[in-house]
Amino acid sequence: MSNALFTKPSFLAFAALLTLTATSCKKNDVAAPAAVATTEVSTPTGTVSAAEVETLTNFIRTSTGEESVSYDAAAQNFVIAGDAVMSIEEARAHRVARQEGAQTEHRQSYYTVARAKANIIKVFVDPTVPAVWRTALDRAIANWNASGSYLRIAKSATYATGMLKVVAVNNGANGVIATTYYPDYSGNVGKSCTINSNYNYLSAGQQIFAITHELGHAFGFGHTNSTYGMLVPGTPNTDATSIMNAVCLSWTNFTSYDLLAIRKVYPR
Repeated sequence: MSNALFTKPSFLAFAALLTLTATSCKKNDVAAPAAVATTEVSTPTGTVSAAEVETLTNFIRTSTGEESVSYDAAAQNFVIAGDAVMSIEEARAHRVARQEGAQTEHRQSYYTVARAKANIIKVFVDPTVPAVWRTALDRAIANWNASGSYLRIAKSATYATGMLKVVAVNNGANGVIATTYYPDYSGNVGKSCTINSNYNYLSAGQQIFAITHELGHAFGFGHTNSTYGMLVPGTPNTDATSIMNAVCLSWTNFTSYDLLAIRKVYPR
């Protein structure tokens, strides 16, 4: 599988084109938000000028190979290829790391779960998550635990920093099933997964596929059918039914190349 291990801490919208007759969904059918013009925007770390937005936008285009990059001033995020989202702080940090000549191995340690934490990953499920998605999440956790990797995931009844928090909101029929953060600089699992409860009507198999996919992002895996990120050694450029493709299928199993990539990134 051409499972790309992302080199940026961000979160990804798993997109879907959903119609009354369609049973699968493609992120490429969802248009990226238009760029928001701004001269100066307040952020938690100060203000960002239009010039800095332009500089970071160009940097992201160059470093990811994706032409579609816009800035959402209200959310203070860059939107990449319509579904990947990077905060202004993360874009700044990544640009600094590149300027300082960070090595691939160093960047990789930023964006995967640290080995000391990979076998004790905790998931907290917020009360907003509907029962159908809780069931799908339980199956998704079991899928990853059975992948033959070093990863070990369990649910927690209480929330603490460093856990993956799963929440749900109804964002309407916007084509986005869920959004998930990538691992942070400290090697923690992605901090949150937000499910769009508008898609509660998806089949059980599609829900399991979607949440198994989203957990993949929380562990540092990108879209198989994208050039955004680093190719996992030994995996091909295409894998039609990979769990990490941006196409919502019905869950059957990981592909052989999914398993190869998972075990290479998180070997026992």
